Amino acid sequence: MNMMDMERAPTDSRPICLHFAGASSITGGGGSNTFIRALARRQAGLGWRPIIVLNERAEEPDCSAEQSRAPDLEIRILPPVLGANRKAYYARRPQAAPGLQELFEELQPEVAHFHTLSMTAGLLHLEAAKAAGTRTVVTYHTGGISCPQTGLLENGFSPCDGRLETTRCTRCRLANRGMPAQLAELLARTEFGKAREGSVIGRIFSSRSMTKSFIEAFRTAVGLVDVFHIQSRWIAGVLRTNGVPDEKIEFIEMGVSQDPIAPDISVPEEFNETRPLRLVFAGRCSDVKGIETILGALKLIDQRAPLTVSLLGPGWDSAYGTKLLKPFARDKRLLPPRTVLAEEMLHELVTHDACLVPSVWLETGPLAVYEAMAAGLPVIGSRLGGIAERIRHNVDGLLFAPGEAGQLAERIARLLAAPCELRRLRSNIHPQRTFDHMARELDAVYRRGMKLSGSADQTASPAFALSP
Repeated sequence: MNMMDMERAPTDSRPICLHFAGASSITGGGGSNTFIRALARRQAGLGWRPIIVLNERAEEPDCSAEQSRAPDLEIRILPPVLGANRKAYYARRPQAAPGLQELFEELQPEVAHFHTLSMTAGLLHLEAAKAAGTRTVVTYHTGGISCPQTGLLENGFSPCDGRLETTRCTRCRLANRGMPAQLAELLARTEFGKAREGSVIGRIFSSRSMTKSFIEAFRTAVGLVDVFHIQSRWIAGVLRTNGVPDEKIEFIEMGVSQDPIAPDISVPEEFNETRPLRLVFAGRCSDVKGIETILGALKLIDQRAPLTVSLLGPGWDSAYGTKLLKPFARDKRLLPPRTVLAEEMLHELVTHDACLVPSVWLETGPLAVYEAMAAGLPVIGSRLGGIAERIRHNVDGLLFAPGEAGQLAERIARLLAAPCELRRLRSNIHPQRTFDHMARELDAVYRRGMKLSGSADQTASPAFALSP
């Protein structure tokens, strides 16, 4: 099924905002998917006609469209891009994007909001938007927007400042794949001729040219993007370092996408076997999420300690997830993983006492933090990126050094020994922002400089100033 086969909503006079997801589906509980769905639903109440643009998968052209249906959202599905090879991946420019020009000609959107920069929502799409006179907005959901290694982890371990430079980024990519540091440095500095892409050696020898393509593509994108929407202040430094002017950066914090819930902030006088300290990790099973730090902390805490850890999220059936859980097969403190729908997450979180957010990479807009605090849960999280920006250490949560299982174990032991501390942290949690706040502030950004009327609040401005 392609774009032209989809049922079309009746034509109306509302301004159109296209949301380029760069994916074949927006189902699931991932942060970006939750963001797109929640924002689109709220935009309709602000006078917009939001339309989510997806791409069929080349290998399953008939399945992706069916899996992406959402009854209350208008969705268009484009055919697969052509020429989706490795070079196109790094250059964010396939040979062609069928149906794209027709989409802009038909809908004449006022805004094209990109939630990634990739082959399926990249330079061809930005150029088509600018040719149509459409305002372009990019939300910096992950480091992959500006990092060829996607994670903004230098050599796979240390949070990176994000400065794009060919040799440095090539070395990092090679080191991430396990190459010895000296060899990675040598290959990163050497220009090779055209190598055979299909071979491992060819991919290694072409790493520098692929990195160049990525950097050139990002710099081209900077000139085509009207606004980079960021949800954490640290991202501004990454963008400035790579030539994005301040006038193109808008800091608008995200919020909770679900309906408000009244948290139960009661805490027992002491934790015991009948009423243990109930901790929760809410997120996908991935190495960047710091799950190994949680497991390392459990090893340092007496198995008889009255605590449980719930694992809420997808990915635990992967080889990585199976490997993590195997040593804890008989540890009753670690509860079996389960997946929770995004719309039900607050109701699940509210049954716990504190939320663990131990990410080892720079979170852009940590949804788990917002959701935990909306449910009345203090966060025990990494002193890093968007987590550290939102948690007031020893006021409404506890922070620890990223990857330091010993520090996390100490924070947990502190709450086990003194439930009154947990009670104090919970009482200091402020009411959380919602997607309603964010949608209104983005509405003002969309309409800036546009001859549109009907905004719910055209004087809305970000809740926080972007500090230099």
